[in-house]
Amino acid sequence: MTKRILAVDDAARLQGTLAGYLSAADFMVAGAAGGAQARDILKTERFDVVVATYQMIDFDGLMLIEMISELDRQPSIILICDNDPMVRQKIRDHAMAYSVDLLGTLGSPLDRDLLNATLTDVANLGGSDSEGARTGLAETEFMRGLMTDGLAPVFQPKINLRNGKVVGAEAFARWSAPGGGLLGAGAVIKVAREKGYMDVLTYRMLELALQQQGKWRREGKDVPLSINTSSENLRKTDFADVVSGLAEQFGVDPSMVRLEVTEADFEVVERIPLENMARLHARGFGLGLDDFAAGFAPLMRLKAIPFDEIVIDREFLTRAGEDETARIIFESAVDLAKKLKLQATVEGVETEAQLRLAKELGAEVAQGYLIGKPMSASEFLIWIEDYEDGVISIPGIA
Repeated sequence: MTKRILAVDDAARLQGTLAGYLSAADFMVAGAAGGAQARDILKTERFDVVVATYQMIDFDGLMLIEMISELDRQPSIILICDNDPMVRQKIRDHAMAYSVDLLGTLGSPLDRDLLNATLTDVANLGGSDSEGARTGLAETEFMRGLMTDGLAPVFQPKINLRNGKVVGAEAFARWSAPGGGLLGAGAVIKVAREKGYMDVLTYRMLELALQQQGKWRREGKDVPLSINTSSENLRKTDFADVVSGLAEQFGVDPSMVRLEVTEADFEVVERIPLENMARLHARGFGLGLDDFAAGFAPLMRLKAIPFDEIVIDREFLTRAGEDETARIIFESAVDLAKKLKLQATVEGVETEAQLRLAKELGAEVAQGYLIGKPMSASEFLIWIEDYEDGVISIPGIA
């Protein structure tokens, strides 16, 4: 069966290179001029493999991995990058974190034999279903692991850009793979959404994250946590009571917890979500609006709901260095946060240049791989100690 490849690069040369290197009987090659066009194509067409240059004007390889993780039918990916081992390890870590099938990282110019060897398994793959889509966690495995030790929260540090102090962490879902290692949130969220278990997943993540936070507190380490919630949970009439009960059960101060919701959760006005959030805020929990400026949620929501923080979508930071429109949107979001007395947080900080830009544009708090990758509870405490002792330094942070 002929496999479909999408070649992605700014210069639009990669499609021709791949077509010349690969057998037309085994592969059909299409092209996309940059990440934005690739995103549009992948939303409507199925491909088995994406081959892309790592650094593009509008996208980088890490953003491409994240975008692929959100697709219903996820292609494998090959990234063409330099030979820097740190860059290649960063790509591997990111692909694992987002449960994307990374076939390999190849150097430039492309080696024909190495490319064909990398694609050999794909050419022989029959596909997992009639559409050739890859399957994730089975429903039975998901439900069994959810109530035992399958779900494994990891924690990514957040840094104050003004004084360099650690101001907390964000909890992310990871899955303990049977063969060892961790799968990213993509595989977990995919089955939860498809099977209608998003509320169960969120409750379990809240339970595990708050349990860990309470343990840290008993050990003398107070760590403010940001935890994602879903629209399904917000629509439960008892959601505020459940969260309050978990905090009390594990001895967690509500003021140390910030619940993050996305703009998409407010596309439809509903009474119960607003009431739940008002109750949570009245009980001392913080509220954060995630992916701010990525959608079109009415700005009046910032007045109607007592948010404490807005988290600016990472795409605007990535593009702000080159795109004046993205820079204006980013700066305006920060200015709006300041005027409303909200904390402006930027996520996805990957380079020192991005960190400098975030500080220049007025963001208060940052998180991302430059600062620290998501890590286990024990690794996170070690990271904090090493950072505070000066063993770990972050480029651009005094």
